Amino acid sequence: MPENVNERVISTIAKPQVVEENTMKAEIIDMEVRADALVVTNDEEFRDAAEFLKVLKDQSAKVKDFFKPLKDAAHKAHKEVCDREKMLLDPLTKAESVIKKATSAYLDEQERKRREAEERARRAAREEAERRLAEASALESSGKLEEAAMALEEAEIIDSATVCIPASQNQKVKGVSSRRDWDIVSINDSKVPVDIAGTVIRPVDKGIVMRLIRSSKGTIRIPGITYRETISMSVRRS
Repeated sequence: MPENVNERVISTIAKPQVVEENTMKAEIIDMEVRADALVVTNDEEFRDAAEFLKVLKDQSAKVKDFFKPLKDAAHKAHKEVCDREKMLLDPLTKAESVIKKATSAYLDEQERKRREAEERARRAAREEAERRLAEASALESSGKLEEAAMALEEAEIIDSATVCIPASQNQKVKGVSSRRDWDIVSINDSKVPVDIAGTVIRPVDKGIVMRLIRSSKGTIRIPGITYRETISMSVRRS
């Protein structure tokens, strides 16, 4: 059979098999009618019914024997198609995995830099707030109460401000999205508790552990479990 992406697999039943199947259908219809009409009120009718049960059993075996080679052939054809599909999909799956790993690593690094910049901005804000407080104290000591009050107010504003540096929008690509996820780095069975947050995780079930980590958005601490935040990529068809 030539290999062609547009080919269609068609199961063909030879004419003798069609005739045999139709014959079986007629026989089975007769048996069904006979079964509906059957009554058992005496020993003779009981024996007839028992013999009929044997006939039905034989007919069931006959049907199964008839379809077995057809099912085997269909199964073989299905397996061959699946194997050929897998042969083409495996390299694509591997390539996707390689690209996702590279892009996730890039996003991880950008997120690390963003957090570092955010932390630097927070430290700078704290230092500025402290400087303003010191300035307010000095102004108050010199009797400049109005200026001291203004410096104190500015210090409080700076100290209470939320510092947040958004992720770069240059990373947005239509049909491709990313989300925070977590990977388990290591498990020390001897330190993992029987349950955590009311959920039994013994023996250590990675699936349950991951659900706990994700539901807590990476804030839960489980003795014996080390995990790290990652970026998970997902792609839609264009």
